[in-house]
Amino acid sequence: MASKDPALERRRVRLALRAFRNDAQLNQPDVAERLSWSPSKVIRIEGGSVGVSVTDLRALLDLYGVRDEETRRRLEEATRASRRPPWWSEYRDAVGPQFAVYLGFESAADVLSAYDPTFVPGLLQTEQYTRALLDGRQPEAKVDASVRLRAERRRRLVREAGGPRLRFLVDEAALRRWIGGPETMRAQLEQLKSAARLPHVDLSVVPFTLGAHPVLRNGAIALTFNDDDDVLFVEGPNGALTTRDDQEAVVDYLEKFETSRTDAESGDAAVAFIDEVLEQYPS
Repeated sequence: MASKDPALERRRVRLALRAFRNDAQLNQPDVAERLSWSPSKVIRIEGGSVGVSVTDLRALLDLYGVRDEETRRRLEEATRASRRPPWWSEYRDAVGPQFAVYLGFESAADVLSAYDPTFVPGLLQTEQYTRALLDGRQPEAKVDASVRLRAERRRRLVREAGGPRLRFLVDEAALRRWIGGPETMRAQLEQLKSAARLPHVDLSVVPFTLGAHPVLRNGAIALTFNDDDDVLFVEGPNGALTTRDDQEAVVDYLEKFETSRTDAESGDAAVAFIDEVLEQYPS
């Protein structure tokens, strides 16, 4: 079990514990009763809202009858690794509680599906665009941290292969809204074109002519996993993300996302659309 992001290691441990519990034919109240824990403790451990200590891990593995020494050793290593500071700890000034939850999931997702009706998605923003967007809205130190954090997320997820499949719906409004002036917007649109050509990035542009398309109202990001429940993060008026972990909400968003994406400009057509918009920004 290779050492990766602490959030990913925590997720591996909780998935293994849930599978072992099911194999032992125990439900969560059974586990709580056998170990003299509160039921909420078991729920929080399996739900990922809290980590598990090595001592509690051993107690759970004993209860589930997991005797294989190699399995136990790997899970103990993952448990210790999950308690390391996250990769983004140096940017804590720019990370609120809900965004911290999001960052943990983002690094472990298999597919990311994002739509923003107003701005260029954060993962695709240039430094100049981000600074222009945040200028005057936050203290300078926090702006600097936000810029560096977005640059690092972009490096990890957009520039490097091996991460999640990235699917973006970019609204025409985001392409035409002047953020930071013509030079900033030209650089931003050129970066969007570069991102659209990456093999693990699917970028689509939603033109004004689509009118009131299904996902128009709210910005949101769905993180989907091959072996776990999916999660939806909805953006509020102030830009903060709210977690929606009910599967019906995720399914509803993804269905609307696909409908809008089907009618949007994608691939080479998206790049051509961006080229047309570039003409409004004088060089």
